[in-house]
Amino acid sequence: MTERVAEAVSCLCGYRGPAVVVAGQAVCPICRAVAAGSTLPSVPAPPIRPAAPAAPAQAPQAATQQKTYRVPCPRGHVLTAKPHMLGQQVVCPECNELFALREEDSLEHRKKQEKTRRADEERIAKLWLNRSIWAAAFIVASLVGMIVVSFAFRAPLPPPVEQPSEPDPAAQSE
Repeated sequence: MTERVAEAVSCLCGYRGPAVVVAGQAVCPICRAVAAGSTLPSVPAPPIRPAAPAAPAQAPQAATQQKTYRVPCPRGHVLTAKPHMLGQQVVCPECNELFALREEDSLEHRKKQEKTRRADEERIAKLWLNRSIWAAAFIVASLVGMIVVSFAFRAPLPPPVEQPSEPDPAAQSE
């Protein structure tokens, strides 16, 4: 499905700006409804699908837990998008900038990448800490070994040489 940008339109959701043309129809880039006020020839509205049957009691919980993405537009305005909207061309309601909603650009994806990067850095830091501790232990053990070896192989000191003492003058006279 190819999309191109049409002239300015105004939609029931309040959007005014360029529309996206999908299959020959100008649609609102925000709500995907056929846009009114398009300069394209009018086309019949797409058929309305019947509402899905309500699920049991778990449906409200699933609806509140549905993941949303916060994606900034090229000018920095943050839009909230649901997963089914990812990959679509949208127009920022603040600045009318047309851009693609991508998960890689979302604040959640950036936060997840930052968390992964920090975990990797911590793992590498611990690895280097362990290596430096082992290196310090090796150096200390080497020094202790050199001291022990130097004392073990030291030549013994020669016994003290007794110097002849001068004879006693009293012993000589006798």
